Amino acid sequence: MKRNYLFAFTSLSILALGSLQAQVVNGNFETIKPNSLVSNWGMNFSIPVSIDLETGQNTSDVILYGACMPSFVFGTSDAHTGGYAMQISNGYNLTQNQVINAKAEIFNDATQDFPGWNAGVPIEAGNQVTMLGFYYKYYPVQNDEQAVAELIVLDEEGTEMGRATANITQATSTYQYLYSPVQFTKSGIPSFMYISFSMQAESTNPGGGTLIVDDVFVNFAALAQNQFESSHFGVYPTLADQEINVVRGQKSPSGLYEFTITNMDGKIIQQTSSELLGQNSVQIDVSTLPKGIYLISANGYTTKFAKK
Repeated sequence: MKRNYLFAFTSLSILALGSLQAQVVNGNFETIKPNSLVSNWGMNFSIPVSIDLETGQNTSDVILYGACMPSFVFGTSDAHTGGYAMQISNGYNLTQNQVINAKAEIFNDATQDFPGWNAGVPIEAGNQVTMLGFYYKYYPVQNDEQAVAELIVLDEEGTEMGRATANITQATSTYQYLYSPVQFTKSGIPSFMYISFSMQAESTNPGGGTLIVDDVFVNFAALAQNQFESSHFGVYPTLADQEINVVRGQKSPSGLYEFTITNMDGKIIQQTSSELLGQNSVQIDVSTLPKGIYLISANGYTTKFAKK
């Protein structure tokens, strides 16, 4: 039986992370169809058709796509991890002189190429949906363009319980990580979720913009698992308020770790000792740190986090 959501983030054992990440269907975009579309992700779009009332002849609008693929959403080998990521590129309606804003939505039916009527993706019993996190590259054409990522959580009746929204405004040609917590406004049992990435260009530039997305997560524990599998230790959340959680990676042994936190100028801000045993995480209080970017080091390995 699914449990009621209590509006509290509870620390999760790393032992259960595999199933937690799996609820984002093809969230690492490694399943690419033979037609180059991304399984379980896509955009509803029909080419407008005009009818000459005198002759009855149909004329389709001329659509220019923002990439070599005749699609707005497709797989790309420019991945953050693994072999593939998802690319979202605007199109242009040449007939109507209008930009077509691309949008990728998650859907549950892998046999389809497009969302169609989208009932959302079921949230498995016992799984937590607390945030929307992902890695991205962004190539806007004009400075006023932006992309938006959104996660909506629904209860058993299909009523919205909460949502997370992340605005992407800065151009970047290297992968950046971004996350936004779910702001819950209603109690209930989380049962379905929608995730979408959309371009919101206001320009009439036919080139449009492009967003590349990889490794989508909906809870901090799944993000930590991703770091756990590939590093000496992982830190989450990467945008912290009161504390950060540290988990030992597969490349390091269990034991006592001397953690040193420095600012971007190399000044030591905080030092603490914590014992990382097995797959358990430890918490480090960062509530007194000023807002900014910090490096955390131990045993010759360094990663970073941000204090908001």
